[in-house]
Amino acid sequence: MSERADDDGAPGEGTGGAGWRVGDLAALTGLTVRTLHHYDDVGLLRPDRTAAGHRVYRRAHVERLYRISVLRRFGVSLDDIAAALDAPGWTLDGALRTHLAELEDQVLRMERLLHRLSATRPDVAGDGTARRGDDAGDVDVCRRLLAVLEDTAVASTEPLRRVAVLVYADLEAAHRHLVEVFGLEPGPVHRDDGGTVVHGEVRTADGIVMLHRVAPEWRLASPATLGAATAMLVVTVRDVDAHHAAVVARGGTVTYPPTDQPYGVREYGALGPEGEPWSFWSPLPPP
Repeated sequence: MSERADDDGAPGEGTGGAGWRVGDLAALTGLTVRTLHHYDDVGLLRPDRTAAGHRVYRRAHVERLYRISVLRRFGVSLDDIAAALDAPGWTLDGALRTHLAELEDQVLRMERLLHRLSATRPDVAGDGTARRGDDAGDVDVCRRLLAVLEDTAVASTEPLRRVAVLVYADLEAAHRHLVEVFGLEPGPVHRDDGGTVVHGEVRTADGIVMLHRVAPEWRLASPATLGAATAMLVVTVRDVDAHHAAVVARGGTVTYPPTDQPYGVREYGALGPEGEPWSFWSPLPPP
């Protein structure tokens, strides 16, 4: 049977009620007919059949296809999806939580590997000078390379991830500035019974920035009140010049333009919502 043979007839025609032929479902979902055929062949998504043998997908099939598509988007294999969907007590929320934990473990391992590779520069010493080509230098390089091959399992007592906490007097305005001007991903905003924002979050690809209320009992004050900042946040972006242009277009205050720095990044500075310094950079390509 050809792929187009299943597309014959209008949706619902000869199907005994509402239903979608394979071509219609492919067009609606953005999947290919071949993909839907494969899901059928491996038993992952078995549609009904008309008397003429045409595939017909009904509501239950569409709901199952939605769950399959969500899990595929998160990188779950077809075998694991089949086992998960057919398991008693399976829920989409539980599956996503499990996959999230697996992804976080992978991220931690990749970050560990990234740091080890960054420290393993065969041609550059710790002080930035060229390494010697003598035996001692070769042994040191080999030791560093072998360290990369070591197990990257994370110990139970090892710090896992940093979370930045910034203190602002006006958390709602700060959240809006960081999202709308700096382009950070919006996170949750929590309000008290009176509607005042008491906690907020924004996100980058690798972590969370929490927005904390002014708290004199913890000696936490807004940089706007202090007239100074004791820390700053540095954010890596894919294209620092494009990010700079976007921040300027959105009304942000830039303290210095994108500049190539001797420590291997192209960087610019900006003021945050209450006058605190921020820095955005992208790594420079190797010389």
